[in-house]
Amino acid sequence: MSESPYPPKFTQFLLSNGIELSDVEAGKLPRFIRINPSCADPNAVIEALEKETGSTCTSVDWMPHAMRFYSLDSSARISGCPAYESGDVYGIDVASAVAVIALGVESNDHVLDLCCAPGGKMCLIADIQGNSDDVVGTVTGVDISRARISTCKSVLRKYKMRRFRLFEADGTSFDVHAPSRVGKWTRPASISDEPADSAANTSKSDSDTLTIPSKRKAENGGVVENPAKKPIQTKVKPFHATKLVIGDLQIKSAALLYDKVLVDAECTHDGSIAHLKKCNQMGWEKFEATFFDPAKMDNLETLQRGLISNGFRLLKPGGILVYSTCSFLKRQNEDIINWFLAANAGCAVLESVPESDKFPVAKALTGESPHMLRFTPTASNTSGLFVARIRKIE
Repeated sequence: MSESPYPPKFTQFLLSNGIELSDVEAGKLPRFIRINPSCADPNAVIEALEKETGSTCTSVDWMPHAMRFYSLDSSARISGCPAYESGDVYGIDVASAVAVIALGVESNDHVLDLCCAPGGKMCLIADIQGNSDDVVGTVTGVDISRARISTCKSVLRKYKMRRFRLFEADGTSFDVHAPSRVGKWTRPASISDEPADSAANTSKSDSDTLTIPSKRKAENGGVVENPAKKPIQTKVKPFHATKLVIGDLQIKSAALLYDKVLVDAECTHDGSIAHLKKCNQMGWEKFEATFFDPAKMDNLETLQRGLISNGFRLLKPGGILVYSTCSFLKRQNEDIINWFLAANAGCAVLESVPESDKFPVAKALTGESPHMLRFTPTASNTSGLFVARIRKIE
């Protein structure tokens, strides 16, 4: 690393986390968009966008062509453009989309997104599944913030996603299994008909109650309703659910664990170069308070460990979990994965991300697996992102 004009503590921070000085001093990065797969005439949308923004739409050649990702000049503004307002265009960083690609989503997968806001990744997951009537795959989104989950709801409704549900809940303790009913489709009859017991931490205000009447034989051999009803079972009330999944009974069963789980964990967001540059403009006190306060970093690490552990618990054997952050910090990335793999030895294995050989990623940190991907401004011309793909061993 060349001589740094920044404070020694910040320079050491860069060095210890594999961040190049050129990453921090990178110019303005492109703005990325994705054309909605339901758009009937993508070429017309691109032409209109170029005219409205004064920027050339350039296809992102290292992404699968079917994803329809394009870059625009950093100064381009898509809000207010008819194509954006109508839902023909999404705004999403292309590196963030890699976390979804790493899941390997299929049309009938039931996918859990444990930190789902603001909703761009959920939209991409739903688009990959497809919107046709014969698809039964679903997306379940969880976020602890009501404001963020409200944003997520608005985004998903804008893009007319049909099979999703959202929960305002703590991702470290969320305990609702994948849906057993999607419209007229139901899971195999081998699954118990009983609703799930209530999650341990569910508050009364966040739940609906379902009373399931029991039956007993009458003296004459017939069947009558038992006036002494079974104890009330608790169903966690979704913040929002589409009509195709709102009737789910929330059965807890090994057969109803999720096929794929995305843990885009809460982090320090230092992968945003604009965020780091503000430190140079506003002073370094905030930076030191964020990154060198032991209590804050310990709490964040505990949260990240809790999220990945709970996501893995809700994942079916053979399923895929993807952990990602928009941080450069080794402590929030490689260290979390290494801790998790050690804690789940024999149950979890780190895998390469499909097509990762085509991605413009930064070099892996010394001593770390190349399967853990790092996107950086210098290597990728994107914001910072960390991605790791883990399979649950059957």
